[in-house]
Amino acid sequence: MKKIILTFVTIAVMSIAADAQKCVNPHFDAQRLDFRDLGYPGATEIPADNTPVVALLGHSNGRVYGATTGKQSYLFNFDPMTNKVYPLGQIPATKGVHHCIVEGADGKVYIGGGLNEIELLTLTADMPHGRRTIEYQLWDDIKSKYKDYEGGHLFVYDPAVGDKEVYLPEANANVKDLGVPVPGNSIYAMTINNDASKIYGISYPDAEFFEYDMAASQFVRHGKWMEKVVYPGPERSWRAVPRAIACGEDGRIWSSSDNGLMQAFNPQTGKFEPSNMRVPGEYWEVQNYDGFPVIEQIIVDADGTFVATSSDGFVFRVVPQADNIVNYGKPRVERRVRAMTKGMDGRYYMICGEKDNVCRMFSFAPQEGFLDYGVLGVDRSPYYAKIAYQFDSMCTGKDGAIFIGESDRRAKLFIYIPGGEIFKGCLNPTNPR
Repeated sequence: MKKIILTFVTIAVMSIAADAQKCVNPHFDAQRLDFRDLGYPGATEIPADNTPVVALLGHSNGRVYGATTGKQSYLFNFDPMTNKVYPLGQIPATKGVHHCIVEGADGKVYIGGGLNEIELLTLTADMPHGRRTIEYQLWDDIKSKYKDYEGGHLFVYDPAVGDKEVYLPEANANVKDLGVPVPGNSIYAMTINNDASKIYGISYPDAEFFEYDMAASQFVRHGKWMEKVVYPGPERSWRAVPRAIACGEDGRIWSSSDNGLMQAFNPQTGKFEPSNMRVPGEYWEVQNYDGFPVIEQIIVDADGTFVATSSDGFVFRVVPQADNIVNYGKPRVERRVRAMTKGMDGRYYMICGEKDNVCRMFSFAPQEGFLDYGVLGVDRSPYYAKIAYQFDSMCTGKDGAIFIGESDRRAKLFIYIPGGEIFKGCLNPTNPR
């Protein structure tokens, strides 16, 4: 009898708690947002500690390929034909893939590996005294993470072969190891040139710029993309190194560099070309602080310009033809644009916010400004529900769907279908106040 009463009380308390918890819904029609588990639970699902999705690629075959970050990195794909995510196995000698996944001309997928580059450092508490001690100790703490590290590998995956297999969590992905471009460093940012013959990348923490020549099957290192070692972010314990690069119409590779100035690499001359275009952000000159924002995302637009974002949270257009930047402002007071992709409707969709707060989704169009989509929460109760807080990757699928990679533990792949309108007043009336 006591067990029956105790069970009844427990159920009643749980019911009250469930009633008290209200799901926070986004500011658009709820059926336009959903998520998928990274595999079949209890069978093929990627383990929780290895699920943060920090790299996504919308492939020409209609599938979306992604890679996770954690204790061990996994490759996966989403198949729109079945509406499911399929794990493709562990990526060897890799803990993380940081925004480094591109498609080659032959449809093969190239993956740049490394360590977990989204986790915060464990900082040294006791430091010697002296001028600039914190900066020196911070660099020592960063470098200690890579002590005895071989370096991130570049891999290639052939969907025509690998997608036919079924992978269990302990299986290795069917990838070919192309080697280590920069010993002792992760591959941190990566792009492919216009004829898909060369891959370019920047390493972390040493900011080495490299290329991989597919025809010659060899790496070439071109030196440091930037020289200054400063710590304005994206997080305050990370060295400021650009997190994205892009190939322009003329074949030059662009991103930000020292002092927040845009820089190009010219493959014809093999040299870096500085510019006068400065990334929007905070520079703190009067505080005698040497720091500057870096590029977080950069996307080539149809007119040959770039739409980019900074670690201080600004969205702007880079116009190389005029050596000019057009600053569109920032969607949030908080720093950082965490991820961005261009939708088929011409709008740029982005995830904004810092690691210690809840991310929100926005979109942007130059003639219309920003739209606030709110917090990304899915409520399909009693079957499943989730409010997600952290995201670090986005891409656009072949059908126009926006894929958003959650980057918390036990992460999911979120899917947003554009087309619905934001609620009047940009607030969802069902949310608690």
